[in-house]
Amino acid sequence: MELRETMATAIWTLRTHRMRSGLTMLGIVIGAGALVAVMSLISGLNRSIAAQFQSIGTDIISVSIYPWVQMGDNEDFRSRKPITMADARAVGELPSIGLMAPNVHTRRAVSREGRDMRSILVSGTTPEYETIDNFTVEAGRFVTDPDVARRRPVAVIGADVADELFASVDPIGRQIRVGGKRFSVIGVLERKGKILGESLDGLVIIPITTLEKTFGRRRSVVIDCSPAEGVPIERAVEDIRQLLRARRHVPRDKPDDFAVNTQRDLMRSYQQITGVLFLAMVGIVSLALLVGGIGIMNVMLVSVAERTREIGVRMAIGARRRDIAFQFLIESIILTVLGGLVGIAGGAAIALLVKAVTPLPAAVTGGCVAIAVAFSVVTGILFGLTPARRAGRLNPIEALRYE
Repeated sequence: MELRETMATAIWTLRTHRMRSGLTMLGIVIGAGALVAVMSLISGLNRSIAAQFQSIGTDIISVSIYPWVQMGDNEDFRSRKPITMADARAVGELPSIGLMAPNVHTRRAVSREGRDMRSILVSGTTPEYETIDNFTVEAGRFVTDPDVARRRPVAVIGADVADELFASVDPIGRQIRVGGKRFSVIGVLERKGKILGESLDGLVIIPITTLEKTFGRRRSVVIDCSPAEGVPIERAVEDIRQLLRARRHVPRDKPDDFAVNTQRDLMRSYQQITGVLFLAMVGIVSLALLVGGIGIMNVMLVSVAERTREIGVRMAIGARRRDIAFQFLIESIILTVLGGLVGIAGGAAIALLVKAVTPLPAAVTGGCVAIAVAFSVVTGILFGLTPARRAGRLNPIEALRYE
């Protein structure tokens, strides 16, 4: 029997028992739907996070006593020896480093004419910070070398600070108070959005010398830098590690007492976390498909018993055992593929609905659909083999006598 004829016969048989076929597919529908919904949400989240990480700069290297992803006790990092301005200058002199911007941070209240913002991030830095950390000045200008050299009380404010303190007024040239001290606003940054739910626009940037003069020097310096042109970021990172280990007298058998953070490391850590979640979800979905597959095998075994006489008649008029087995296997695969397609449509609809009514992103990709279809086909083959073999091994004489 040709494949086309076999499929037509299988579809006719399934249409004859629509209710039973529909109920049999339910497990596959749920499993495939859950798989597509979860994969679409994780895929959308990955794309969104990748875009957010891009906003902090693709080739940025940030050296600090704290790693961006902290897996251990925070007290261990806090007790590390501070990174100094001398360390920053030494890193900036490495041949593999292009731009370097030392920066120190504090959190202070920022206010203007009765409007207050509490615990705003105040960063003291140099002009290179604008390029390395991918900031764009929307109005006014950024911090300059003369601002740093003369410790000027000037400030560049983020979009959130501008919206809150200067709702309908041009901020350039106006005064704000940072930690109770007067600063002149010289620039407003273009909005950068959020990363991992935290706004990147609620900050004030001032010259690093001004911050140290106004709020004290007892802070560990963060060194933001970028590789020199044509230098791989891995080589620049290794050069920084070797330099700082030597400057900080770290023994050879001891780990680094500082962290060299890169955007790639941050993305890799995030993908490891979502990868574990993805595998857990695939495990749960596989259980649903297993339950659905067992249901299909049971129904196909019942179908073989109900159609024993039909099988005997077909064998009597020339059908081979493998034709009989192949027909039942095709019926099983059609059941699981149909269930898979319905589940894919449902899962995609759920993912897009979640995207529409919540802040969570979603992306239904061809990969998600292909994996769901593959799961459905494999389930149909695995759980259709036993009923197909039983049908193909029936004795034609006994099958014809079956009542």
